Amino acid sequence: MKETASVNSGFATRMKSLHWAIAVLVLIMLYGGFTLSRETATLHFGTGLVVLVLMVIWLAVRRTSIRPAYTPMPRWQEIAAKATHHGLYASVTLQPVFGLLMVTTSKGEPVAYGVIPLKIVQNDTINEIGHVLHGVNGFLLTALVAVHILAALYHHFIVRDNVLKRMLPFAKA
Repeated sequence: MKETASVNSGFATRMKSLHWAIAVLVLIMLYGGFTLSRETATLHFGTGLVVLVLMVIWLAVRRTSIRPAYTPMPRWQEIAAKATHHGLYASVTLQPVFGLLMVTTSKGEPVAYGVIPLKIVQNDTINEIGHVLHGVNGFLLTALVAVHILAALYHHFIVRDNVLKRMLPFAKA
């Protein structure tokens, strides 16, 4: 069973590092997904694979890491925070899976980083399912990221508690 650290402690360095690496890549991927072109697609495909690998590592590390307890807040905010976090875990993990459904079954010959072939077999039905799921989840992910960022800024600038500081790379909570 996992232990929980005190409210005042921050997250472990490995959790912070994975969080910020994934956060930066997800923001880049969201921008890239909404502005995708033939020239940038190969980078988008490859970076999606990196995000998937990092999320699997992050989820494994999260299961074994001591996490600080939630900062005291109204019950509805704690429920919203947990729902948002779990939504992010699922959405960020599933987004590259849905992307893989799409590219591995496409008509074209998709490659990641210009060198890793991704096509397995053309299947228009699976491709369309992947396309729809990837698109819908992309909008859900965008909304969850926005809520997550706004909540962190709300806690930092309005409530003035340590919620954001606990996850900042060099801050002491």
